[in-house]
Amino acid sequence: MKWAILGAGNIANEFARSFQSEKSELYAVASRSFEKAKVFAEKYKIPVSYGSYEEMLADESITAVYIATPHSHHYEQMKQCLEAGKHVFCEKVITTRKNQLDEVLNLANSKGLYVAEAMTIFHVPLYPKLKKWLSENHVGKLKMIHAPFGAQKPTDSPMYFYKMELAGGALFDIGTYALTFVLEFMSSNPTEILTMGNIHESGVDESSVILMRNKEQELATVELSFGANLPHIGVIAFEKGYLEIENYPRASKAVFTFLDGKQVMVEVEDQTPAFTHEINHFTDMVLTNGENPTIGRTQNVLKIMDVVRKKWNLVYPFEEMNK
Repeated sequence: MKWAILGAGNIANEFARSFQSEKSELYAVASRSFEKAKVFAEKYKIPVSYGSYEEMLADESITAVYIATPHSHHYEQMKQCLEAGKHVFCEKVITTRKNQLDEVLNLANSKGLYVAEAMTIFHVPLYPKLKKWLSENHVGKLKMIHAPFGAQKPTDSPMYFYKMELAGGALFDIGTYALTFVLEFMSSNPTEILTMGNIHESGVDESSVILMRNKEQELATVELSFGANLPHIGVIAFEKGYLEIENYPRASKAVFTFLDGKQVMVEVEDQTPAFTHEINHFTDMVLTNGENPTIGRTQNVLKIMDVVRKKWNLVYPFEEMNK
């Protein structure tokens, strides 16, 4: 199975560095600049480079495309890839609205192709082990989840962070991690969502708080910021203690503290890069024609984002509100 990368920016470099697969090959990279694609290909020993996305999509030997462009481009580029007969592994946030993803998935299903989001939390090995430990140790009912994520970004950055036309803002860039983390542990999706957001003068969301509750009366708080750093430590409180997960988007260990102060560490020795797990899981799914276990969770995150943005009245210039 041959992979291609669409876009040659920062995150594409991380994907290429992490590419380790016995069942697939990193075969091509495409950029709007042939020179940029060529330099990227030489850096990572990728056989083929293209100076346009259309040329790459016309290559019938390519099975799957990893989309590494800004958020604003994902929706149209995923449709182009699917029309060309390629499976799609798209960087987060996968689309800016849930109805866009629904449309993409309908197209993929009609063509017998896979679409998934490159979300680390779905693939790092700690989380399955952690859920098994929680089940076996009878920690009681889930009460609260706290998921902060702050990463200060310069407002004059040439990247998409503060650019409305590229669907910048903290919700799409780092909120995907926090909301995915919350939904990994909540017993059901939230039925109530409250939020306050600070909108930067550029138009994007800079900082926000999101409060959620589901039918089981489980509460979750998410705090996001581009204006300040916040620790990436997820906290999950149960009746019999609480769990702390440091660097929860790419975690390899967690600590549970019981009511009497006793602590237990749950960890995995596997230090394989998160991207490597993502690549191999997607490859296996395609090659075995397996179930797509993560796309429903991606849809649920987008559903929350739609509600939050509506409450903020945040609309990007390329969006049609009533579509």
